[in-house]
Amino acid sequence: MIACEMKSIASHDSEYLCINGWGFPQNQPGKQVSTISWEEGLAAYDKDKDKMITKAEITAAGGTAMMDKMLSAAFEAFDMNRDEKLNERDWEVFRAMMASENGLLAIKMGGKGDQTANAIRWRYTKPVPQVPSTLLYQGVLYMINDSGILISFDPATGNVIKQGRLHGAIDKYFSSPVAADDKVYLIGQGGQVSVLKAGGDWQVLAVNELDDECYATPAIADGHIYIRTRSALYSFGK
Repeated sequence: MIACEMKSIASHDSEYLCINGWGFPQNQPGKQVSTISWEEGLAAYDKDKDKMITKAEITAAGGTAMMDKMLSAAFEAFDMNRDEKLNERDWEVFRAMMASENGLLAIKMGGKGDQTANAIRWRYTKPVPQVPSTLLYQGVLYMINDSGILISFDPATGNVIKQGRLHGAIDKYFSSPVAADDKVYLIGQGGQVSVLKAGGDWQVLAVNELDDECYATPAIADGHIYIRTRSALYSFGK
């Protein structure tokens, strides 16, 4: 099942779409939280018998299982209409979110109907970033994770070609990689701009320091790259 939070934008070519998603640490494959049915939930928590479950009722139940902890810690995420009560629909959202998996998927486009069983080309289930999108450029898929590890994949098979930290720009990453002119550009939270030689066996060509925090993804147009930091907008070109 696909991740319950999709903050990133999909990368695609003419045949396949690649997208990464991350919800909770408990959504790592094999670590999903076991849940119970709505009827079982009412029996466990609904003390006033109004067919609704409040956060106070969950806390009063005093459960120590991971499901109880997730219900209490992330209650607002499951309370879809923000009425401070969980109804049956909210409960099913909770169960679906707990059953979802973090990861990166390559999905074959163009199918009709339910494609769950046959449209996924490959799946990468190790930790993926919460925010940065992947980049598909010149037959290579790039993914920068939250802690600054860059991975290049063969988009046809999902095989990892190269994985490593960006020396000179070891930082957290919120902006997504972009590419042009046979180069890939990445910007860390602290404002370090890494320029890479594009390719599966990518190489760092230069690291430039902007001395300002950056969370926005750069834009490329008309031979210029535009970078917005916390306090300025830069335009770089030949």
